[in-house]
Amino acid sequence: MAKAGLEARVSVIIRSTAWLGIVAHTGFIPLFALCGQPGLAAFNVLSVATWVLAWLVNQRGRSTLAMWMLTAEVALHAVLAVMKLGWDSDFQYYLIPLIPFMMFNDRARTGVVSAASGIVLASFVALRWLAPASVAVPAALAAFRYANLVIPFLMLGLLSYYFRLASTDVERQMTEIARTDPLTGLLNRRRMEERLAEEAALHRARGTIFSVVLADVDRFKQINDEHGHDAGDRALSAVAKVFQSTLRAGDAVARWGGEEFLLLLPGTELKAAEDVALRLRAAAEQRLAQLDGLPGALTLTFGVSSYAANASVETCLKAADRALYRGKAEGRNRVVVSA
Repeated sequence: MAKAGLEARVSVIIRSTAWLGIVAHTGFIPLFALCGQPGLAAFNVLSVATWVLAWLVNQRGRSTLAMWMLTAEVALHAVLAVMKLGWDSDFQYYLIPLIPFMMFNDRARTGVVSAASGIVLASFVALRWLAPASVAVPAALAAFRYANLVIPFLMLGLLSYYFRLASTDVERQMTEIARTDPLTGLLNRRRMEERLAEEAALHRARGTIFSVVLADVDRFKQINDEHGHDAGDRALSAVAKVFQSTLRAGDAVARWGGEEFLLLLPGTELKAAEDVALRLRAAAEQRLAQLDGLPGALTLTFGVSSYAANASVETCLKAADRALYRGKAEGRNRVVVSA
């Protein structure tokens, strides 16, 4: 369902199932004629036209209107067919997929859809009491019963499939929101803490190494005070893009807090981590020299440390933090490695 974007989810179903409705209604025309039901045969000609028209309406972005057109057609068709051919013809089963079909429309009002679903359910129950048992000839009745069991189940299967896609997409989006910083799109602090714990566990189990780099935007408070928080947000987003485009595959970067960023470099020793930080510092200095809304170049200061055996993640982070603030004290826009 992610591909649907802002489009109503039900429009995807209409596009995918229109052919099924058109083919099914077309096939019923000769069957109704053989049963001596020319009225129903003629009605099915209108049904085919309605499905084609609903498909065209849906293509123009009017998915809710198309949904109501198809809902009305299917419901009226089912009621007329059951009253004419009897309950044993199984046309009443077409009413069942209508309820999830309407409920799946995220643009239709909940109260309206709920009321319509109640009407569909009441129609199903009423048909059980009002419709005759069977009117159709036995041969045609058998054909109807097979078709009217298979087609509604196909519809339910398709609806369930799209329900599954929608549910999976929502879960993915919620997971993404829980793990990322909304401004920069980088990992958030919580997710980075999980990654650090994972790397520490790998170190204890396999002896793997990793390093961290703490980066801080120089004079960020001045940017906010003199140019406003919008300028500060643009600055942070620009820094994030530099990190995302420069870091190696397998590295991770998070917005650690405010104007601070934390980089996790798995399988990287201290000297190699310093090289990564130097490359990032140069890229930031070059690419952020002229940022819209800021009069001067945007620079960063980096503190680098490596995870030591029998130490803690907190110790590693504190070492990077001390190196970072030593870099700030020495003039900013530089890389300092933890002792």
